[in-house]
Amino acid sequence: MAKKGHFLLGVLVGGAAAIGATLLLTPKTGKELQAKLADLGDDLADRAQDYYYLMSETAEDLKNGAKVHVNRAQDYANDWQDNAIDIKEQAKAHFDEKTADLKSQFGSSLDPTKDDFDDIVIDGKSAFGQAKDDLVETAETVAEEATQPAEPTETVEPTDK
Repeated sequence: MAKKGHFLLGVLVGGAAAIGATLLLTPKTGKELQAKLADLGDDLADRAQDYYYLMSETAEDLKNGAKVHVNRAQDYANDWQDNAIDIKEQAKAHFDEKTADLKSQFGSSLDPTKDDFDDIVIDGKSAFGQAKDDLVETAETVAEEATQPAEPTETVEPTDK
């Protein structure tokens, strides 16, 4: 609203300056000058009103266009969300189906409450430590073999017959 007020204030100040300059610089009679100033004032008021309506229509068009784009973006977002929910539900159903298939194949052997798994103990640190030690040992062996001089091989000279 403040921008419209600034525009109209500018129009009024500019119009007053034009009227003042015209009064001071014109060699016409008072009645002619008054008639011409009245016409100029009417033209100026009509032009200002036309610009106001043009700005109002343009602002309304921009507002409506923005609403269309915002609504379209919201529709896309809702569609993506619905698709994501559907995919999640399908994946869960597929997982549940495969889990049920595995349970039916292996039966109660997968029941963790049984004591069958007591003899299996996995210690990740020791397993990785052992693998590291084996790797170091292998690397040392390869390094020793690479640094040893090659043993001379016998060369057999061809005999002429």
